[in-house]
Amino acid sequence: MKRFSLLLVALAGLMFVSSNAMAIDGTLSTKSVKAGSAIGVEGSIDPGQELFVVVCSDKMFSAKDAPGPKEKSRLMKGKKGKNIFGDTAIPPSYYVVTTAPNALATAKIAPKGQTKGIFAFPPFKYNVEVNKIKKWADVDAAAKAALGPITTEAQWKMLVYSHEKKFGMNTIVKEKPPTGGNARMVMSDYGTDAKQWNEGVSVKLDKATGKYSISMAPYKNLAPDTQMAVYVNGQKIDTFKIEKSGFFFKTGNVYMNPMVVFIGAFIIGVLFVIMGAAGGLFTAAFQITVIGTKGPVGINAGNTIKPTNLFLTMCSPITGLMTFIKEKRFATPVAIPFAIGIVCGAFFIGPPLSAKYLNLAAFKFYLGIICLVIGIKLFIESLPSSIEKKKAMAAIVKKFNKAVKEAKESGKALQMGSIEFDKFNPIAFDMRFWGETFVAKPLLMLIGGIIMGIIASSFGVGGGFMFMPFMTTFVGYPMYLAVPIALAGTFATSVGAISKYVMMGYQPDWIMAALIAAGAMCGGVVGPKIQKKLPEIALKRLLAGALILTCLKYTGLIWFMR
Repeated sequence: MKRFSLLLVALAGLMFVSSNAMAIDGTLSTKSVKAGSAIGVEGSIDPGQELFVVVCSDKMFSAKDAPGPKEKSRLMKGKKGKNIFGDTAIPPSYYVVTTAPNALATAKIAPKGQTKGIFAFPPFKYNVEVNKIKKWADVDAAAKAALGPITTEAQWKMLVYSHEKKFGMNTIVKEKPPTGGNARMVMSDYGTDAKQWNEGVSVKLDKATGKYSISMAPYKNLAPDTQMAVYVNGQKIDTFKIEKSGFFFKTGNVYMNPMVVFIGAFIIGVLFVIMGAAGGLFTAAFQITVIGTKGPVGINAGNTIKPTNLFLTMCSPITGLMTFIKEKRFATPVAIPFAIGIVCGAFFIGPPLSAKYLNLAAFKFYLGIICLVIGIKLFIESLPSSIEKKKAMAAIVKKFNKAVKEAKESGKALQMGSIEFDKFNPIAFDMRFWGETFVAKPLLMLIGGIIMGIIASSFGVGGGFMFMPFMTTFVGYPMYLAVPIALAGTFATSVGAISKYVMMGYQPDWIMAALIAAGAMCGGVVGPKIQKKLPEIALKRLLAGALILTCLKYTGLIWFMR
């Protein structure tokens, strides 16, 4: 009798599960959508129930799958004992469209940023409206059962981290949160609740009949052929595929017209000619703000931007450098130790430190500080006193170039371009070069090269904004001696850093890098012709203002620019 009772209970349970499963159905509006376009789902659930529609990546992601070694280590082992995810797997793109958003998240005003320490990004607090995701313990059983592939507390914690923390968003989710808050995850009907995370979302449910319909657009930069799954109240009903919505930069993980990249880089090349430095700095800002380089899932966006950026600084100095070497205007006794120091710093130290500590959030903050410094420098250069000083320096360079030309015509270039010194000393020795005597300081150049190589490679820039002031102000070399050495330093930074980043597993987006390099080099050729027709003072002040605004944006000081 006991066995018969148990059999009846089991049969009743099976009938309940079967009837419940049959009560849920759904039909997709299409089997494929262009990236950034909406997917529609309609069907029916049991009358009286709340609706939970999960739209997510069909393929799961876990920390052990992260292609970035630093990201893999941080996600698996956590940081300071927190956010340890091990082999937990989640869909990198995950959305819940529901009629009961409060069951999973609560809208609130939350402070962002930190106020302590030099590594706070930004080092102050500001308030944003966020859809704060609830802790697993606070989610009721009915809602937990409706989350599709998310079935454990560990998965939920990883989801929360990837949507609410900048490192998680820039490494896994990739979707930039509007207004600087959380990435979209829990959403409801925008007509009913006009929050920024609900924008573009439509949800309709007739609780009396259980009929429903929803519409929402997944992340606009999902890669072509990404398979997306749809679950309704916990039951998987179908899948759909993402189609490309334009040219897709695979490593950069972004849709962008290649001509926009080329034209933007061309403008940067022109600006580089006018300013004489900061081309890599502008290109980094261009990648972040205009292109929006994201990087593959499992690699922090910053670690894709840096090596892609360095391709420009590797290509741009080659022509000028070869010309200086050919004309014997390259002072090897000081250039070689400088380049050796830069390569050591840019290969052995900068990239590993940068990949571990300078993720996109930190990268943007410090890039903003550098933008501020360069912006102030540009403004100072537009002042009358600086213009007179520049004219005097230009006259010296012009005189030197005239002497070089005359020496070439008379056949004395080989003799005058030769480097002479009595005895090599690693600290300092007199060096005769093109009729002038200079104090060569190999050890100082080596140490300076190491330090600046670390800084430049960490930020994915050539370092020209540091090299020239170092040699002209700190070491005391004239411009015509410093310029060729700075070009060699830029090339050395780029080669050393790109090699290391690639060896670590951080590939540039080669197509994007080639377009940026080509555009900037074309701008560099056209720039000198345009420069004569442009009001340099007004332009420098305009660029200074743009750089200062970039600083305010990247450091979070202007809340409405987030």
